[in-house]
Amino acid sequence: MTSKGPEHALILCRDTGKRVGDAGCLDSDLKGRNRADRCMGMPAAGRLLRMGGSGGPTNMGIDEALATLCRDVATLRFYAWEAPTLSIGYSQRSSDIDPAACRKSTVHLVRRPTGGRAVLHQQDLTYSLILPLRPPWTKISIAESYHQINVCLLRGLETLGLKVRVGSRPRQVNGALSPFCFPAISQDEVLVGRKKVIGSAQRRFPTALLQQGSILLDFDPAGILDLLRPSDRAAAAGAFETVGSLREALGWLPDRLEVETAIRNGFSEEMGIEFVEGELRPEEFRLSVELAATRYGSEDWTFRR
Repeated sequence: MTSKGPEHALILCRDTGKRVGDAGCLDSDLKGRNRADRCMGMPAAGRLLRMGGSGGPTNMGIDEALATLCRDVATLRFYAWEAPTLSIGYSQRSSDIDPAACRKSTVHLVRRPTGGRAVLHQQDLTYSLILPLRPPWTKISIAESYHQINVCLLRGLETLGLKVRVGSRPRQVNGALSPFCFPAISQDEVLVGRKKVIGSAQRRFPTALLQQGSILLDFDPAGILDLLRPSDRAAAAGAFETVGSLREALGWLPDRLEVETAIRNGFSEEMGIEFVEGELRPEEFRLSVELAATRYGSEDWTFRR
């Protein structure tokens, strides 16, 4: 994708924190930065949160609480969903989705704190990365930070035996007009072959960088189109040819814990941070509960646009 408008989404969307929208990652050359440069000012130890399934409001509340209260320690969180959930981007129009169809399919709906397009969380592993907003992250562009995080994801998938690459230029595909994240192919994306297996979105808070992402363990487009309004289904029908999954690429369905470990190792290798298993702090838990109740569980928030 090439547009930088607030309604334009892509696999790795970026934002300044003032206007949470979507934009493409520009090609950037970080090869000259060694690990010490990339991790300057970053503690050698980070926190790993392995969490089970929760509702959409709880998951979004936790991620925002982690970003809001982040000060010194990087956090990598893996989580699941207690029911199939469609998350839509901060600036995405709710009219892209048919709420009645979601209810009929027992698919929950939640609006994310980050940008991007809609993602159906059903056969995926969801991650969030929270980094203190300090050097080097304050010294590089958002495009560079996206490239850097992409390389971490790439390294992780490589340890599973996958041949992965970061796309160097945008491609025009049927997904350009889709309200869903995964059919859209853009520049600087993590690809297996010519297919997209990770969709992510980033936002910068006053003290932290938050990136949320979905890694497709498996993928079945059946039923996804039913979540659109009937008038939009035909146009989106051919948009999923460029969507892949780890199951398709590997030939088997990988264990969720195995993928978590691979991604964690990719971040540790590239960032020089050892992510040690931990838990939410009491103040993070309290704020997450408040956000889940007053924002992410509110229809005023979900249908704000």
